[in-house]
Amino acid sequence: MSRRRRLPALLLCLALFLAGCGGGRGSGAFLKLTFLDTGKSDCIVIEAGERVVLNDTADADDAAAICAYLDERGTARIEYLILSHFDKDHIGSAAELIDRYEVGCVLMPDYEEDSEPYLALMRALQETGTAYERLQKDVSFSVEGVSFYVDAPHEDVYENDNNYSLITCVTNGVNRFLLMGDAKKQRTGEFLETEAAKEQYDLIKMPHHGNYTKNLESLFETARPRYAVLTADTERLRVEEETVALLDEYKCEVYYTDEGVVTAVSDGEKVQVSQR
Repeated sequence: MSRRRRLPALLLCLALFLAGCGGGRGSGAFLKLTFLDTGKSDCIVIEAGERVVLNDTADADDAAAICAYLDERGTARIEYLILSHFDKDHIGSAAELIDRYEVGCVLMPDYEEDSEPYLALMRALQETGTAYERLQKDVSFSVEGVSFYVDAPHEDVYENDNNYSLITCVTNGVNRFLLMGDAKKQRTGEFLETEAAKEQYDLIKMPHHGNYTKNLESLFETARPRYAVLTADTERLRVEEETVALLDEYKCEVYYTDEGVVTAVSDGEKVQVSQR
């Protein structure tokens, strides 16, 4: 497996700062996370003030629904597109979105695939000249007073591609949100070694559509989320009984995206979650 790094991290951060994407940590900003109903796939639209950060792009056949949501709110630019890993249900619509919208920077893990969604992604990046970074180290940035921390994989190579998942932490004032991608046991274990894993979170997007790993119990002991979102289709084949039991044990208010779009809104002090 070949590996390469496109832009030095320092140069990337400087470029983004000059483009207006930098800034210090704030509190009390408007933050809205929308977990789209795209079946067993991930697409989370994060609105920080008037700006948009996108976490994953679901499947290729979800592009119309994603674009409809973005167009309805008048989106012309995506500040950051965070691709947790290269499974088709996470990057399927990435190429079309990059072609359609101005994207400030794409953040992705540092490995390669030979799948058509991945090749289409790389073609779109090249053809549009969009900046991107294959993360070998963690990255932090701020958008409209909302802080983002993206935890990068700790190893160069994993047997299971899900363990390349970038894990994203979003902080607005005292409110925190944890987006786990498809992290499996090894990747979750790596995250548990970080300072970010010592924080409490209002909401967690559960890893891998509801798959269970035993070290999730260690994460929940500290995170103690009030809300949990699972991206699942109507059959919920990935949702394991142990996951449901864990969520019950911690009295989480659970939302499944197959029942509709899930929205979490934060003013920096409190979080409200709804579904439609």
